[in-house]
Amino acid sequence: MMNEEKLLTVARYLEGDMELQEKNAFEALLQTDTELLELLAEYKNIHQTLKMKIAPSEADRQVAATLSSLNQQYFRDRAEDETTVKVVSFKPYLKWISIAAVLVIGLLVWAPWSANLYEKYSISREMSVAERGDGGEDGLQKAAELYNAGDFNGAGKILEKAYAAAPEDAMLAYYYGLTLMETGKATAARTVLTKLYAGESVFKYDAAYSIALSYVKEKDHLKALEWLEKIPEGSTNHDKARELIGKLQ
Repeated sequence: MMNEEKLLTVARYLEGDMELQEKNAFEALLQTDTELLELLAEYKNIHQTLKMKIAPSEADRQVAATLSSLNQQYFRDRAEDETTVKVVSFKPYLKWISIAAVLVIGLLVWAPWSANLYEKYSISREMSVAERGDGGEDGLQKAAELYNAGDFNGAGKILEKAYAAAPEDAMLAYYYGLTLMETGKATAARTVLTKLYAGESVFKYDAAYSIALSYVKEKDHLKALEWLEKIPEGSTNHDKARELIGKLQ
């Protein structure tokens, strides 16, 4: 494996873009390939030093383009016959540029692909107290405002109390489950949403789809596929579910 290929493989491994079989093979290779192990350590070090963002700004993209250009300029060197490309031995500063370029590209290309599946296929649905048909209460109206503003922690605190008082309320259960999921409480979220799926409310298959997304977020593709398969044709999220199944298989 050439140095460039190793760098790309290290980036994919650390950004979580390997299937289980490939990941196992890579980890086995780490036991015997000291150069690969060193690149892995260097990548981690630069990742922490640069403190790159998963959702890059325009400035980040410009840095990525610059580093990528430098990588292409210095990392390869054409042989005299102009038909064979060989890898140039790293000098310390060129090694930094090359690894940094792969780091940026890894964050801009591979990592977002995995993470953004959750964002791309999430349900774009605002919480509306009017769905209750009861005119809306002050507390729940505030929860809806916080939820729609992206303050899931604040909304969750209100919905937690409301749900405890009326666990049979499907709308409360659904949005409470989503706030749990968005605040990193996936297990608790799935408990609430699984109970909702077991019923016959209008949120039944929305709950199933949200459970699937919670597993996508955790990169547990098998569990995600299991829940996506529960969403029947004709339901709101069926088309999204089928498309996502194709991405995960």
